[in-house]
Amino acid sequence: MVHCDGLVLLSTNTKAYVFNPATRDAIALPESKRNALSLHDTCLPIGLGMDASTGRYKVARAFYRPSDDDPMRMAAMGMEVFTIGGEDGSWREILEDPPYLMASFWQAAAHCKGCLFYFIDKKNHQNPPQGLIRFNLQDETFGITPLIPDLLPQVEDDDIALSELDGELCACFFSKWLQRLMIFTTGHILDRSDDAHWRCRYVIDLPECHPMALHGSGGILMRLGHCLFRYDLGAHGIQGKDDFHWMDRLKYVGLRCRGRAWKNLCFFNLISYTESLVPLNAKASSQALQ
Repeated sequence: MVHCDGLVLLSTNTKAYVFNPATRDAIALPESKRNALSLHDTCLPIGLGMDASTGRYKVARAFYRPSDDDPMRMAAMGMEVFTIGGEDGSWREILEDPPYLMASFWQAAAHCKGCLFYFIDKKNHQNPPQGLIRFNLQDETFGITPLIPDLLPQVEDDDIALSELDGELCACFFSKWLQRLMIFTTGHILDRSDDAHWRCRYVIDLPECHPMALHGSGGILMRLGHCLFRYDLGAHGIQGKDDFHWMDRLKYVGLRCRGRAWKNLCFFNLISYTESLVPLNAKASSQALQ
């Protein structure tokens, strides 16, 4: 689940939805038959962002092309784009293919400065670059944004989280060996140099956690499992019990109920969200969200 300017993209292994919590508008994106490989336990690489040249929001999703030799082998990928509020209301395949296979796992693509960033599927490539696949939403072309080279100890892609933090592309590296979180940011997303001017913003010695937002008072909002907490950057730690908030203790207040606990839920997701009135065109989908 990812957010861009008040719109939220929710993807499953079979469908994709876009909704605006502020206006309660929602659309189910139409189905596409381009994908040739069935994924039962994960989602296709997908992302949401804005094309600044048109002011339109786009959903970009990769798909697997069929292999002539083995229908179950991952040979190549294509990319399809859905423009929210577009006239045709359907997915369209772009001309250029991704330069490498994209990894399909829990993270959706990160959006920053009009580009989407995807992980490379390193298990199906020999000597892949240490970088991210960058998709420009304006001209719909691909590039590679290098990640930090020679990072020690080495961190697997599963332990790297991408997001936008303070207007820059943020990469969080968690070292299981050191139990340390290293937070890097860069504003030079189109730079082709080896380091792309990544700079280390914070080093936090904590179990695996993820930064959510910066506080102007010298703190950073972090997530650890079901827990939200404020980490004091000046004191290099957590100050008090009031800085902790447990998401599994929240109650949902609906239209017909006073509030109920989240019983029987085993998964929580949390994203940064900015309320807006960005409209969703109902004509964009032939499937109404019930």
